[in-house]
Amino acid sequence: MLTKDIRRIAREHMKGSWGLSIGVAAIACLLGGLLVGTLFLPDEFTYRWNLSVSSTTQIGIKYGALGLASIVLGGVLQLGYANFLLRQHDGQDLKLEVLFSQLDRFGTGFAQAFLRSLYTLLWSLLFIIPGIVAAYRYAMTPFLLAEHPELTASQAIARSKELMMGRKFDLFLLDLSFLGWVILAALTMNLGHLFLNPYRNAAYAVFYRNITAQGSSES
Repeated sequence: MLTKDIRRIAREHMKGSWGLSIGVAAIACLLGGLLVGTLFLPDEFTYRWNLSVSSTTQIGIKYGALGLASIVLGGVLQLGYANFLLRQHDGQDLKLEVLFSQLDRFGTGFAQAFLRSLYTLLWSLLFIIPGIVAAYRYAMTPFLLAEHPELTASQAIARSKELMMGRKFDLFLLDLSFLGWVILAALTMNLGHLFLNPYRNAAYAVFYRNITAQGSSES
């Protein structure tokens, strides 16, 4: 499936639910559960909340808090957000609560996020490119766990690796197709990511549904 078709289908599935999609993506972003995207808060928001604190300290607080949230809640919220995206793709009822629907799988969520980060880091120690390839290799893990709760984190990672054989470059091209939008979002002090993040993640759900329908292939 061409990237333009993936984006078109994603937009079609978001019709009538843009507001909710933006809200869910924003909360997922703040709590470390965003599957793909960029933090949307502009730096000036951080700089102005307390002018008595130095810029370095503010940045440390901002990213330190987000890092802590990502470690504690990010993994399991990724499963909830993947569940939301798949429900959106399949035309099912959507509610904000879906984002928190997987909290009873905290251990699995934490394990998948930790293992994916660890494997990607280890590959990155070789060079940057192997690390990027690894990130794409394991990118479908949250969707697999959301759809198949019987899987363990390791099993879902292995399944993602199988699914992405011969398809990592396709996902890279999908990300690349959003580059112009990423630049435009940055020009709006990152506030444009409020709209871009849910769009990109919806496109990832379309990509996942497409490759699982095709089955794994050999690279």
